[in-house]
Amino acid sequence: MTYLICKNDVKKQEVEERRKYIYDVFRIYTFVDTKNSNENLIVLRSMPSTEIDLFLIIGHNKATDNYLNEHYKEIRENNVLIIACYTKYFSSISLLKNKKVYTPQNGEIIKTYFGEDYGFKFDVTDEEILLYRKRKMNLEKLLDKIFRRN
Repeated sequence: MTYLICKNDVKKQEVEERRKYIYDVFRIYTFVDTKNSNENLIVLRSMPSTEIDLFLIIGHNKATDNYLNEHYKEIRENNVLIIACYTKYFSSISLLKNKKVYTPQNGEIIKTYFGEDYGFKFDVTDEEILLYRKRKMNLEKLLDKIFRRN
């Protein structure tokens, strides 16, 4: 599993809280891939990396689409989950034609909430809340139930 946070100036506390979130949802530990992370992109990898066949990227729409356009050939996982606004306009999705690509249902603006109101210590989307609530389902059912497959 690879989990990317594609936004500017992510604080260390948010990274640690997202690692806890990933453990709660997927029951897998992650580490920060410092070699591939920078101030605009945090890369978390599962241990072991092949345990869950999922590439999840969350971030602002333009940065996320740009990242996928530039790095789509590097994605090893078959399931790609994109949590960003305006995914129905992403040009990168067509490049991922050999993957199962999942995006938010509406493909437009996604809502972000103050995480503390929902028990999280980072701003959280509806999709992340649903993933957390339905975390006992297997991966394929979980993705099919919450997201739109492109």
